[in-house]
Amino acid sequence: MTPDELSQQYKVGERDFQDAQLNQAELSHANLARADLSHAYLNHADLRHADLSDTDLSHAYLSQADLTGANLSEANLTGANLSWAELPDANLSETDLTDTKRRGAAMPNDITDE
Repeated sequence: MTPDELSQQYKVGERDFQDAQLNQAELSHANLARADLSHAYLNHADLRHADLSDTDLSHAYLSQADLTGANLSEANLTGANLSWAELPDANLSETDLTDTKRRGAAMPNDITDE
């Protein structure tokens, strides 16, 4: 799936993108609120300032993704791989970070390693 295909499908109401292959995708400023991106491959993806609020990113692969300034409020990141991801200024209010892999990730200042 390409970023353009994802955007077009989202615009017509599709929200199920489980297992999507989007490594290195350019998705900065994308609106993907309430989408199901569980188990998706988003390694090295550019998600700066994307709206991922209330999105299911459980068990997603986000290693080295750039999520600077992204809105992840109320997102489900259970079991996601955020290793070496960039998340400064990301909104993680009420985000489920249970069992996430965060080695080397640049997290917002109010998030601590558990």
